[in-house]
Amino acid sequence: MYKPYFGFKERPFKLVPDPAYLYLGQSHEEALGHLNYAVRQGDGFVVITGEVGTGKTTVCRMFLEKLDENTETAYIFNPKLDSLQLLKAINDEFCIESSPDNTKDLIDILNRFLMEKKKLGKKAVLIIDESQNLSIEVLEQLRLLSNLETTKAKLLQIIMVGQPEFGEKLDSFELRQLEQRITLNCHLNPLTLKETGEYISHRIQIASHKNNDLFTKDAIKEIFRYSGGVPRKINIVCDRALLCAFSRDVKKINRNIALLAIQELSGKRDPRIGFFELNRKPLFLLAGLVLILVTLIVYPHVDLKESNAGPKHVEAVVHKILVPPAEEVMVAEQLDDTRNAAIEPGTETMDTHPAEERPVVTIGREDLKTLLQEPDAKHSRNTAMKIILDLWQAEAGLKSFLQEIEDHKEFFFLAAKQNHLSVQKIAGNLSLVKNLNHAAILELYIGNDPMPRFLTLVEMKNDDLIFEMEDRRVRIAANDILPFWKNRFYVIWKNIYGYTKEVQIEKNGNSVLMLKRHLQEIGYCDIVLNSVYDNSVKDAVKDVQKKYDLEIDGVVGPLTEIALYNENKSLVIPRLRKVL
Repeated sequence: MYKPYFGFKERPFKLVPDPAYLYLGQSHEEALGHLNYAVRQGDGFVVITGEVGTGKTTVCRMFLEKLDENTETAYIFNPKLDSLQLLKAINDEFCIESSPDNTKDLIDILNRFLMEKKKLGKKAVLIIDESQNLSIEVLEQLRLLSNLETTKAKLLQIIMVGQPEFGEKLDSFELRQLEQRITLNCHLNPLTLKETGEYISHRIQIASHKNNDLFTKDAIKEIFRYSGGVPRKINIVCDRALLCAFSRDVKKINRNIALLAIQELSGKRDPRIGFFELNRKPLFLLAGLVLILVTLIVYPHVDLKESNAGPKHVEAVVHKILVPPAEEVMVAEQLDDTRNAAIEPGTETMDTHPAEERPVVTIGREDLKTLLQEPDAKHSRNTAMKIILDLWQAEAGLKSFLQEIEDHKEFFFLAAKQNHLSVQKIAGNLSLVKNLNHAAILELYIGNDPMPRFLTLVEMKNDDLIFEMEDRRVRIAANDILPFWKNRFYVIWKNIYGYTKEVQIEKNGNSVLMLKRHLQEIGYCDIVLNSVYDNSVKDAVKDVQKKYDLEIDGVVGPLTEIALYNENKSLVIPRLRKVL
């Protein structure tokens, strides 16, 4: 319902465990690391516990996806079975005979299967989800399965996943033998407040391809307080908050919207939500009536009833009393609706008509020299940055205090960062500028003047370059720009998927998963969604690097990220030319 309103391609807070939306908190990453270590070491029993909704099943699925072809797996997700049914289910999962109706035959079949895999150098892993539902009898049967071993190694590794009460059950006297065989015990903690904010932003980025702050910090605090950092509860309340905002025609999820969503979910009124916090209109109506009464008492000569001007005069008087001049203050209700678009003091924006309506003037080399001599370095730099921010529709704009920064590179970095953008200074020819296909700021020089000038390149047509100015566009032949250019330019771009500095397997599983989803979207359909930086990913990245004439190393650095974003036709990017 609210997807088009917020610009989502799908609902960001669905409860289904979609790997594309996976966010790994610290305890989740630790759990995955422990599981991988346990499998490599051949440990017999591993236990993972966590409260409802903390992501235990998601971690299990992620772990399964990362296993290679040398590992056979059986995944039991409905453990409300007796001992015989469990053995049949295990054999079924391993795709071996499960028809016998007695324990001995089923175990013999399983043992032969495990021995064969061992000879082939393969491992076998059994994962049992919702293990808190296992009976004492079934748990004892699992302990006996752990006796399937050679003189040097276990034939079957068993991973049990359950709620905290499962850990309490294992501490019981009846299961002391099983408890002694557990080599690794890991507990999943809820997300912290910081992780909750990152989790919400991560899911919004995936759903909308935008790196924005849809939820305010105060809203995130209320969501964290209500959910306790449990991902499932975070999803539920965030989904409801978006629906509440949509129904009230509000584009920002603030504290009041979050509290309203929490109130609807809890089925009772939250004492922190005041009547006027949810709807400020009654407050202003009441304040207006009070002001009218005060006015009539203090200024009795204002006779509204006997005025010959009629209802319009009454309305004008009331309006003058209730609404101060526009330049002094905005009505609070309007302020709430326009807060995100408001321009902060000290912010400069460009008051220009749409770019496609601006006249395009063709100039030559001498005209360009004259054009570059008019402004000084700072002025041309500031103008170029304002134009690029306007192209990106950046809300913060260019702060006045930034314009006095002497170092140009630092200026571009800070101005971009303040608008949630990234900047890359690049040394390269016009071919590279064209390949990266992002609006760019060229660093130009006039004769022996050591101070550079800056122009914003917005379009490339054949051998012509089109630059955006404050009031017009200018077309210049590529050959005419070369005498003023030392092959240095800035690309301002948006890291929409929030990649880390370099996407590598050991450093950030979330970025690898995002990269794989990104590659799927641009046509590499054979990519498997998991957090492994495998050969298929490396080959795809090299393919993109080759297409854009970048260094072919399979590592996703800034230039490769710019190329990847350009490849995605659905993203709104100020491009130099259309993507075919």
